[in-house]
Amino acid sequence: MALDEVHAFRLTAVVTVVEGALDRIELMLRGIEHPTDSTSTGARISADQIRRLRERMESVRSRLKQAVERFAIQRTKPEPRQVLAAELSFLWVTLENAMPKRMKGYGREFAPDDKNDWESLIQGLLRDVEHLRKIALTGNVDG
Repeated sequence: MALDEVHAFRLTAVVTVVEGALDRIELMLRGIEHPTDSTSTGARISADQIRRLRERMESVRSRLKQAVERFAIQRTKPEPRQVLAAELSFLWVTLENAMPKRMKGYGREFAPDDKNDWESLIQGLLRDVEHLRKIALTGNVDG
């Protein structure tokens, strides 16, 4: 049974987000099993937990596959520019929310020197993200 277009679009988005999260978890699990960072504090997740996580993740993937088949979802892989735009937008929002003026709700103000240094860091990172966006989306490599 095919879903209404709006419902199909939403289910496709859900499947994509869940699969992306599972991919990131798998990457993290591999990092625990084969650490490359010598400063790692060691695995806080046991080999048995990793095995059980993978089993459950496979169950989730199977359930998603069944839903895609059941509802006849036509999945398309996003274009690389779409992925870059989404990731860079997420970074921009994260950085914008890290500005000192937006962090007042965390209970304490920055010391004046720290505030200036932090804001300068965030502003620089925001500029970097904008440059990445220009390169990725327009091919403009100036700046």
